[in-house]
Amino acid sequence: MTNEKFLEMKQRVGWGEEFLIYHKDEGYWISQNSTGVYFTRNVDGYTQDFDNSEELFENAKIGEQYLKELFQEIEW
Repeated sequence: MTNEKFLEMKQRVGWGEEFLIYHKDEGYWISQNSTGVYFTRNVDGYTQDFDNSEELFENAKIGEQYLKELFQEIEW
């Protein structure tokens, strides 16, 4: 994913959209409800929860790396 597309996704999540993204063929859901925003690994349901989309994009991790560091390896 390009930096431009990553910024677009961040904006759209901020508007309330949800996404299924892939990193190395492993799926992750970015979802939300009235209580928060969630980053969930498909294979086992492991979920990281955040108060808002800004917090998700600042702190969500895949393994030991932050999502924001891996955007070039992400597909949507």
